[in-house]
Amino acid sequence: MAGASTTGLADFAPPGPGTWLLDAVHMPRPFTRFQQAIHPPALDAGFRETMARYGVLVATLDYKFINGLGYFQPVPAPPEEIPARIAAAQAAVEKRIWRADLDRWLHEVKPASIVSSMALQRIDPAALGDAALHEHIGACIAHLSRMVRQHHSFNGAAILPVGDFIASVVEWSGQPAGQFLSLLRGAAPESAGSFPELDSLVEALRSSASGREILFSGDAGAALSRLRAAPGDVGAAATAYLDLVSWRLLDSLDAGDPTAIEMPEVLASGIRRAVEDGAPAAAHAGKGEEARLRDLIPDGHKAAYDDLLAETRMLSRLRDERGLYSDVWAAGLARRALLEAGRRLVEAGRLHEPAHLIEGDPAEIDGLIRGRGGPDADELAERCDVRMSLRATDGPPFLGEPPHPPPPLDGLPPATVRMMRALGTAIDAIFAPSHAASEDGIVRGTAASPGTYKGTARLIAGPHEFTRIQRGDVLVTATTTEAFNIVLPLLGAMVTDAGGLLSHAAIVSREYGIPGVVGCLDATARIPDGATVSVDGTTGEVRVL
Repeated sequence: MAGASTTGLADFAPPGPGTWLLDAVHMPRPFTRFQQAIHPPALDAGFRETMARYGVLVATLDYKFINGLGYFQPVPAPPEEIPARIAAAQAAVEKRIWRADLDRWLHEVKPASIVSSMALQRIDPAALGDAALHEHIGACIAHLSRMVRQHHSFNGAAILPVGDFIASVVEWSGQPAGQFLSLLRGAAPESAGSFPELDSLVEALRSSASGREILFSGDAGAALSRLRAAPGDVGAAATAYLDLVSWRLLDSLDAGDPTAIEMPEVLASGIRRAVEDGAPAAAHAGKGEEARLRDLIPDGHKAAYDDLLAETRMLSRLRDERGLYSDVWAAGLARRALLEAGRRLVEAGRLHEPAHLIEGDPAEIDGLIRGRGGPDADELAERCDVRMSLRATDGPPFLGEPPHPPPPLDGLPPATVRMMRALGTAIDAIFAPSHAASEDGIVRGTAASPGTYKGTARLIAGPHEFTRIQRGDVLVTATTTEAFNIVLPLLGAMVTDAGGLLSHAAIVSREYGIPGVVGCLDATARIPDGATVSVDGTTGEVRVL
């Protein structure tokens, strides 16, 4: 079978005809059955909404899970919708509807998301009776489903302008796109871990000797609790920041993985670093770099280039924000409620660990909570063990037919061609790894963020290892997600197995102004933990010294 697994860990059969591509970028580990049930229908609804709005001739991305790993394939828009989509593409280009989407995000959707998540967050699941907890879990699941849909309903504004920019500059200059994407530095402050709430906390702590004493002494969890309870500006600022980030997932989009508050050492270390060195701030491209790259564009295209760059910079913040304020937070709140239900089931002798409850699908979880049957404790524990034993790199890169080029766009109107080219370029830049071959002592990938750095490689398999990261380390991991942002200020460089120029790791390495090499395929297999490495984000090479 084409694309079959060679790991021997599990059987990978294609879920249907055609080509199914592995999503190793958003799913570094298999999803829990809970998340597998929630994610695809909500993603599908949001994706269909935005693709129709922008007149793209792709209706959605169909996701299927094989051994918990996500595989997807594009689904063409039905023929009867083509005329309407051609008209929508023309309107999207003429009206620049991504601007309206950004305005709606900033002034309506994002504020409303914060309000709705905060409302659920103020409910303490441990204080609820069993019936009220069951109702609260239902509310959290419904909220998560809405937030996954919301995330993907902004895909058009988040990825089409940058896909258009990449496709255009490559055509006009004949140069790789990576260097041009460095011009987006500073356009997405929250991708660099920069929050006004953290700025306020740092300012308050720098003005308070007693606050700093709390922060730098004792157990991290106790320190965070004491900061919340501190009087005056310190307590208010600590509460505002911790309320914003504590219940976000740390390293995935799956409620089966830990939230930030479950690893207080990570939160505390980020705040300590900010107090000592200053709160995180996005790097900005220098004027010389801007001028050099603009000179690569032929004179006849310079005006269009300037316009596309300005639009892309304006939209860059949506790449991470639409996740951070949608499903990354909502999944953490669902996890919080499910952990409390799991704790009660452990006390009743029906589970081994509270988190094992999230290994069930929603119907199984409902049955377990109501005492109406479901998988037993051993089965749920086994599901957890199997899930944690697999990584995205254990799955074949595709299932079914080998990938083939997209159909030609000949004869379509220019606006439709532009939208389709933008989508194809963006998807390729998110998911496609490098095909450069590594060798002994040299790992090759996609040059995502320029510069060189020498430091200690820290192989991180998941959030349970975040506390091993020391300031100045080179992060070597399978992939990163929006939730990783809390720990990124500690890093000197980033290297990943998965992803392309628009993967999260590529974006945040550029925002921080640190070297980044992504899509290496074999970085975690070839780079030993603790080794001294030299990362060249300009050439895409990582040397083990």
